[in-house]
Amino acid sequence: MKRPSKIPAVFFVAALAVCIAGFAAVMISAHAEANSYADLQLGAATRMQNAEKYIKERIKSLGISLEAEDLNQTYLIGPEFTELTTTPGSIDAKRSSLNPDFAALMIRYFHQAGLKKGDTIAVGTSGSFPGFVIAVTTAASEMGLHAKVIASCGASMHGGTRIDFNVFDFLQALKDGGFADFELLAVSPGSLNDQGVGCLEDILYTGTRETALGLCRETGVEVIDYPDLASSIKRRLELYGDDIDLFVNIGGASPNCGTSSYTLDFPQGLVLDPPRIPTTEDRGLNYEFAAEGIPVINLLNVRLLAQENGIAYDPVPLPSPGAGGVYASVEYSIPLIVITIVLVLAILACGCLRGHRKEEL
Repeated sequence: MKRPSKIPAVFFVAALAVCIAGFAAVMISAHAEANSYADLQLGAATRMQNAEKYIKERIKSLGISLEAEDLNQTYLIGPEFTELTTTPGSIDAKRSSLNPDFAALMIRYFHQAGLKKGDTIAVGTSGSFPGFVIAVTTAASEMGLHAKVIASCGASMHGGTRIDFNVFDFLQALKDGGFADFELLAVSPGSLNDQGVGCLEDILYTGTRETALGLCRETGVEVIDYPDLASSIKRRLELYGDDIDLFVNIGGASPNCGTSSYTLDFPQGLVLDPPRIPTTEDRGLNYEFAAEGIPVINLLNVRLLAQENGIAYDPVPLPSPGAGGVYASVEYSIPLIVITIVLVLAILACGCLRGHRKEEL
């Protein structure tokens, strides 16, 4: 069997040099190009900013005090521990989620998913990230999407943990102020397996489940309350219906994220190509919709979402809409990339030919 010809080392060095030079040229020539829908993004971010100002005044009017950790004085940061606190939560993540640029990110995701005015999205949210609740609903309204919302009132630390202004109150304020138009289908107590038991039950508080259920009943919509998670997931699917074009999960509610070993495998942000989908009954709505080929937006890891999309993390003060990298896309020179590849292949081909001739001699 004839051995392949050896390529002289000088040709490998030349090819590597061209690769490095080409890569450098491509990176130098790269530039940010404003998104074609940047105006829509700016509109959504401005709507979110105005909604936060409105909700702030609403909270202040109730005599609710400002939390010390609320560095931007938004009044939208809740206490660390209340009857509604379900899990640990990062204060910097809660502050970051209030950045209006996240509404602009939702517009980017909606466009990348192929949504258009009049399409329907399903939103499943806990009380953990009021900022994301505002971002998703205001962006959906700005784009003319029909949003169907199911919310649970449990919240991780510093989220919508206030008894007197929980996630249900945030949603109502968004409607009352005219910032978002959506259909609130149902509510649930939240916490582990959607049972409404706070993490400090029998430590600092008692009757946390009854407290959560009481807040649910005050909304006047259906209360989802089943003894098992599978039934809770099934009822949500029934309520959302068959006309869903995209599902948004906000936070880590059990019915949305699931409780199986596959829960943490589900990616962050817009998911068009999901990982292997489990068949367990507790896999959660992220996987349920992904199994049907429906795009999913998973909003939980705030730091990662910010880093991947050019959004400032934990800024003080909160930036004005329109300044972040989320409003533009980086464009690379396709001709430079093609020329670099062609040159590298040509050098390697010449080296192969030179090696073959040496062997003949």
